[in-house]
Amino acid sequence: MGRRRVIVTAATVVAVVGLGAGYVAADGAGVVPGPFTTAAPWPTPEPFPTPSPAAGAPVPLVLRSLDEAAPTPTAAALQSALDALRSAPEVGTPPGVLVVDVATGETVTAADETTARLPASTTKVLTAAAAVATLDLTATLPTTARLQGADELVLVGGGDIALAAGAGDPTAVVGRAGLGDLAAATATALAGRGVTSVSLGVDDSLFGGGQLAPGWSSIDYTGGFVAPVQPLGIDVGLIAGRDQRDTDPADSAARVFAEALRAQGIEVREGPSRRTAAADATELARVESASIGEILDLAMADSDNTLTEVIGRLVAVEAEQPATFDGAATAILAAIANLGVDVSGTSLNDASGLSSSNRVSPRLLTDLLLVGATNPAMRELALSLPVAGLEGTLTNRDLDAGQVRAKTGTLPGVVSLAGYTVTADGRALAFTVMADGVPTAGSYAARLEVDEWVRTLTACGCS
Repeated sequence: MGRRRVIVTAATVVAVVGLGAGYVAADGAGVVPGPFTTAAPWPTPEPFPTPSPAAGAPVPLVLRSLDEAAPTPTAAALQSALDALRSAPEVGTPPGVLVVDVATGETVTAADETTARLPASTTKVLTAAAAVATLDLTATLPTTARLQGADELVLVGGGDIALAAGAGDPTAVVGRAGLGDLAAATATALAGRGVTSVSLGVDDSLFGGGQLAPGWSSIDYTGGFVAPVQPLGIDVGLIAGRDQRDTDPADSAARVFAEALRAQGIEVREGPSRRTAAADATELARVESASIGEILDLAMADSDNTLTEVIGRLVAVEAEQPATFDGAATAILAAIANLGVDVSGTSLNDASGLSSSNRVSPRLLTDLLLVGATNPAMRELALSLPVAGLEGTLTNRDLDAGQVRAKTGTLPGVVSLAGYTVTADGRALAFTVMADGVPTAGSYAARLEVDEWVRTLTACGCS
């Protein structure tokens, strides 16, 4: 998993912003790390595709300005491409498709767009929309050390599962806050109180609920696709040198913290053990995560299931719902409904899209994309989607580099993609394609068909 999202200087390619009547505009220029090469066939599909970073010397890419008067593609002009996609044996069951003109919100072409399907990681668009609508994206997540009684120290998780084990890195998203730094500050505060020996507890009570969402299986943990959703952990639960996730991130973080305290001369004579910090416990020290907005960007770019589940829990906390799988799903759908988007027929069982029980329609996903493009308050939803040829899971997709911004979705039997492109005529389109009947082990071939169809949209001078 990428530890931080690539930062593009000057302007972000295909930056989607609301203008006037709500048209989408791409920033005038950007510097894009290249080259944009097509990867060799991908391995067997995984629910957490691992992105490859762009490499090589910077390649300038200048995008034309958009024109609200640019001609809109016609359904007739796009029909042959739609027919080819839906009839391709590589995609299996004909996929649901919707393409909408961003300027007007009118449908350009569609097929089975209201049928709810298994969305895979395009589910993250729903979570991102709810986060942008309800959370302060500039806020950070605290990890604190609190003292209760004479010498009972409690490590309290505030939602940061991306801690560094040692010193924090102010330039990173994963590892912005460090347990080593927290231990040093805590030891200084304890010394000032004359305390040299403590018992240690860990409070991870901010989040609750079971370990597995409906539609998850044990392989999601053992395969490294997600860690238990806890409000405290190191490196998003990844185990160094192994493609596995920690089975108890909060406990592991507490043990690392205990060793860091000992290195600072504090005796940890007991623990760590789980306990809830008292309301009147004294805060001795804290460290702060990257902003929620930065965490959201990384989660969307890298399709990180663990980070996205944490964001779902934060949405639930903000909505005063239980910080569980059910509570997060309820809060996410309520936030989307409050945006004026119809969520009827949607079944949501997790925040990340790992669940095989989720059902979302192309209409819902595309409606959310329109909100992200036309509502200035929701701009960060659009900007959170990775850019083709540059970021995360779109780095090596066979799409026009810099011209497409979209969220991928992959599960066994599922290939989905939802995002934006700009036609050769300069018209901005929002699109969703959802294929959830892909033949066994056929995801790579299905992706090629989907990407070919998206390239047809991008190349369209077909008014």
